[in-house]
Amino acid sequence: MEAQKFYHSAWSKYLSEFVGTYFLVLTVGCNVLTGSVGAALSIGAILMVMIYALGSVSGAHFNPAVTLAILCSARGLISLQDTMLYVVSQLFGGICASATYAALFGESFMLAPVGKYTWYAAMCVEIVYSMALCYVVLNVATTHKQDGNNYFGLAIGFTVVAAALAIGGISGCSLNPAVSFGAIMINTIDNGTKSLMYLALYFFSPFVGSMLACLSFYVVQKADEYPR
Repeated sequence: MEAQKFYHSAWSKYLSEFVGTYFLVLTVGCNVLTGSVGAALSIGAILMVMIYALGSVSGAHFNPAVTLAILCSARGLISLQDTMLYVVSQLFGGICASATYAALFGESFMLAPVGKYTWYAAMCVEIVYSMALCYVVLNVATTHKQDGNNYFGLAIGFTVVAAALAIGGISGCSLNPAVSFGAIMINTIDNGTKSLMYLALYFFSPFVGSMLACLSFYVVQKADEYPR
């Protein structure tokens, strides 16, 4: 018997992206502001469970860089209109979540390179690990030969865990323009325009990484995913 297929409305998809991004960004903020030693696992876990919870609705991007990577993979998986509205939903979710943790803790935080590391080092690791994240998403969640697999959420979640452990002490490990935008905008309200110093670095680096992921994906998967 053929499995029943469910089709969700466009607004259901946008709400799904808002909700998933909201909980992801809220978890990031709570971990940062409490100084949690388990931040990497906590953030990777919330991303994983939200992917499993909402993946059947919107695809569970929760990251504008991921959405752009899927659009630019040029396989008709998402329309330009949905791409724009996904990004708007994600950015709004990021702002709402950042406002929530700022209200809970009475403070926010500024995204900036950590310790002795420069903006150049932070930019490099944000690009490289954003590429890794988007590349994993493209391979485990969008290819024909892995369609219907049950491990895509684990793979994506543990990519974030690995990235946070590897570069959290260099850049803070955002990899997500929605995380960056929400944190920086709310911190700007608290502390003024000095908080905008690294906005371009943390907002645009993940998009650069997503384009590199698309290129790598095409080179590796062109025989299977781009038939002539």
